[in-house]
Order: sequence, then structure tokens, then C-alpha cells
Amino acid sequence: MIHSVLNVLKEKLNEYFRLKAAVDGDLVKFIDSGANDPVSFTNNAITPFLINVSEDRIFRKPDQYAGITHEGIRTQINPEIRLELLVLFISKFSDYNQALNFLSYVIRFFQANKNFNQQSSPKLSDENIDKLVIELVSLPLEEQNQVWHSLNTSYLPSVLYRIRVLTFLDEESIEHVGESASVISFNKVDQ
Repeated sequence: MIHSVLNVLKEKLNEYFRLKAAVDGDLVKFIDSGANDPVSFTNNAITPFLINVSEDRIFRKPDQYAGITHEGIRTQINPEIRLELLVLFISKFSDYNQALNFLSYVIRFFQANKNFNQQSSPKLSDENIDKLVIELVSLPLEEQNQVWHSLNTSYLPSVLYRIRVLTFLDEESIEHVGESASVISFNKVDQ
């Protein structure tokens, strides 16, 4: 699911660069997952880099253990988990001015596209994601330094975004309720 979200953002950004900056090919690329210690970002590209995954407790429902009813049987299911991703978009180019220019495009893109849903991004429906909310995060200099230090690389022009409301549902419990209902219905027929 997380990979799908990052792929959707990558594809949407690449479309935007082709349209607004007349870029041929893909400018937004993931890092090579080979030897990444220290992390090496692709030159002449924008790299989305996941730096944290956490639970979004702000939008958590008050009734954490919602019940469901399936064919007359009520059961509790585990609460949905709403995640928030912190994604750093790194602009690494040989020409520093070009790096800043393309970073500006990233900021403009997310300023104009703060929400993604299944209508604007059909690939989200494959993962049962209703909506993504994107917001800019401004880290204090000390925290920025810690991020770059943990990546074991020097600072590159970048911008950090929080991506909210990815929901993982307890589908196993829902499937179990369906199976239990089938067994009970079968037993009633036998009696």
C-alpha cells in the first residue's frame, strides 16, 4: 500500500513536469535499492524518499473497536489504522539553480494538489485508499540536520511533506465473520 501511494505521487509529479517544465521522460525517480549505506540519490532527478511512517491519531475514530453485523452475527473488529507518511523530495542536479527550479515545481505541484482521491488517481482504488491529504512540513534547522545526518549524506535542496489518511482495515476479522456466518447457517440447515 505504501509503495502504491509513492508510485501515484511519482507518476503525478512526472506528468506535471512533462506538462509544465517540458521535461522528456521521468524526472522523478526512486533511489536504487542496492547498496544504500550511505544513501546515494540519483543525479539530475527528484527523489521521493520515505523517512517515517507513523499512526495518525488525530483522525482516529472515538469508537476504536467498531462492530460489524454479517447475516445476523455481530462481532468486533480491530480498528482501522490511519497512517501518516513523511516523504522528503530531494532535488539533486549538477546545476544548483536547476535543482532549486525543479524543487519550486514540486512545491507548486503540491500547493495546487493537496488532495488525491480515487477519481483523480484511480490506482488508489486498487489499494482501497479513499483519500490522501498532503501538507508541507517545516522542520527546524536542528531537526533537518538530524535527518541529513541519519541519511549519512550532505544536505541537498529538498522539501518535506506529510501524507495523511492511509487506512488499513482489519479485513481478516471481516472475512472470519463471513466464514462464521456460513458455518452457523450450514449448522441450522442440518438441524
